[in-house]
Amino acid sequence: MVKKAAAKTSFGSLQNPDHVSSAVIVHSSFSPDGGHNYCIVTPGADHYRLRIFDTATGNIKNDYEEKEGDGKWSCVRWGAIAETGVNGAAKKKRRSSLGGGNSPVIALGHTNGHISIYSLTHGRVIHELSGSHTGKVNDFCFSKNGTRGFSAGEDGLICEWDIVQGAEMSKFHADTKAVKKIQLSHQESMILTAGHSMKLWDLESREAIKSFTGHASAITNVVFSANDKFVVSTAEQDRFINLWDCTTDNMQEGNITALTLDNTVSHVDISSNNAVLAISEEGTAGLWQNAQSASGTSSSSAKANKKKRYTTRACDCLVKVESSRGDRSVIPLLGGVFTSQGQMILARGSTIKPVFEKVDFQNEDGSLKEKELVMTRAPVTGFLMDESAQAASNLKATKKAYDESSVTVVGTSDFALPTPGMNDHEGGESDEEVRDAAELEGRTMEEKLQDLAVEESSTNSTGKKSKQATGSKNKYPTPKANSLQQMLIQALHSNDLQLLEACLTFNNVEVIRNTVRRLPTAYVVPFLTQVIHKFQQKPNRGEALLEWIKAVLLIHTAYLMTVPDLIKKLSNFYQTLDSRVSVFQKLLNLHGRLDLVMSQIEMRQQYETEDTTNEATTVYVEDEDDEEEADLDMDMEDDDEDDDLVGEADAFDDEELGETDEEELESDMSDDDDEESEDEE
Repeated sequence: MVKKAAAKTSFGSLQNPDHVSSAVIVHSSFSPDGGHNYCIVTPGADHYRLRIFDTATGNIKNDYEEKEGDGKWSCVRWGAIAETGVNGAAKKKRRSSLGGGNSPVIALGHTNGHISIYSLTHGRVIHELSGSHTGKVNDFCFSKNGTRGFSAGEDGLICEWDIVQGAEMSKFHADTKAVKKIQLSHQESMILTAGHSMKLWDLESREAIKSFTGHASAITNVVFSANDKFVVSTAEQDRFINLWDCTTDNMQEGNITALTLDNTVSHVDISSNNAVLAISEEGTAGLWQNAQSASGTSSSSAKANKKKRYTTRACDCLVKVESSRGDRSVIPLLGGVFTSQGQMILARGSTIKPVFEKVDFQNEDGSLKEKELVMTRAPVTGFLMDESAQAASNLKATKKAYDESSVTVVGTSDFALPTPGMNDHEGGESDEEVRDAAELEGRTMEEKLQDLAVEESSTNSTGKKSKQATGSKNKYPTPKANSLQQMLIQALHSNDLQLLEACLTFNNVEVIRNTVRRLPTAYVVPFLTQVIHKFQQKPNRGEALLEWIKAVLLIHTAYLMTVPDLIKKLSNFYQTLDSRVSVFQKLLNLHGRLDLVMSQIEMRQQYETEDTTNEATTVYVEDEDDEEEADLDMDMEDDDEDDDLVGEADAFDDEELGETDEEELESDMSDDDDEESEDEE
């Protein structure tokens, strides 16, 4: 079966040389002869490259690149056809165990409806099939003898081809939608077509025998069991492996059982004794022994199938490979296949130098050895030298992380010259303007870029600006780096998550709207899906991401109204907004109560710092006003009387004191005169 890896290439897989694996694989599959060969299709700069490895030695057997004009390879499928045009001796030497006398080949489906048959023996394309499909070819399968082939396309057609003649034998419509996978039964009496649903067709009558529905997304793998009694199928982004009953005696459309893994299934294979091997996208493998009897029902019992149609079963044995270094990280598996000896071959490592290993998973009696098979191996890097570990460590020590936080990306539209319009004045363009336009057409890119530079206006001797400075400033406006159009388109086209995160860090409304306005319509829905997914993962980024979502919904409303399944894509976004808005009323009520509490606390703190005594400095009583006035008048009269009495007493005292002083003075003077007279005598 063919494994289609994810189209994106994460930075982690590129920066860690120990895990350069399926992130850069477009298609990969083991040959159906027991895994003797393994093919890998990797993308290049402008073409795809096919490499075929020998699983016994690990060496490259074939290396082929697509031709120009053939379109990209949309599918890869193993097969075998009868050799023609070689002698008998060479024919014996080049026989492969895949089909006895048949030569192993690979069918390469192209996006333009063309099919190429590449031969491992000749090392080139030996047959070309074209002219039937109008769209890309999704899958191809070979008959046992290698003379016929069946192709499924995006147009819903199933075409039967004569491979040797390169001509179309017949075709019929299998579905109104695209058919992703087809599988021919071992008896070559039935063919299974799978898209979003599966149909089992009778090859002779070209009538549908059964139809199966159960997967929610497009089906990626379908494999018939060894006895053609049941078929297993996997789908995109689905961790369930459904088993469907293909017998005609049971017309139930439900699945027999469902096998489950912890992650999305990318590859599945069935052994001759109905054991199922599945590889998950995270690089681990799940093993189920005798998957048909896992439900405990018989394929011919419709009643039992009806009871057990929804049963699920985990894997009987989990297989994973861990690194022998200290981190004990899981080394992802590229693919796996059962061998005829009761073993399985696992592919791991890088696309440059994959490693293939045979693993014994069961005992001699047919029972599984362990419920969890953990193998410790040295990690395989992408280096071709022997000292790969030393080279990887040197690369980690010398490499520097790429930082573009200080880089300003300017698109072509930012440097576009203004479109000349009609002149405003009635007389039309002047001869001088026509001459300037003619000179501008003959200028080189360097001269035009020099004119774009904004220079300081020079002033001439008369105090006026020069004609050249004024003209350059008016005709050639300054380019502005206010748009992230090119960087955003590059991030969406290459699915670069780090570059997309760098774009979403900008919160300037003008930059956001200019970027969204210049975004092509083909990238509007993918960009909106990415932003909504990030908004659901981390609601705390809602303030920044809602600006981008709002800009997309406002600017590209006319285009979004034409998208048929837009409601389905935006349903999760509506539910997220409703769940967030439902709690706003409660938050507003809580916010109001908190405001009241905080205001009371602030007022209390303010009163505590001031004088908060309850004693009044002045008390005014209206009934006691008259009494207080009367008492005040009486007090004033008493004060006046007291003042008069005091004045009179003072005056009386002064008079008595004056008289007494005069008498004493006179007696003193008489005494002095007596003494003088006595002295004279």
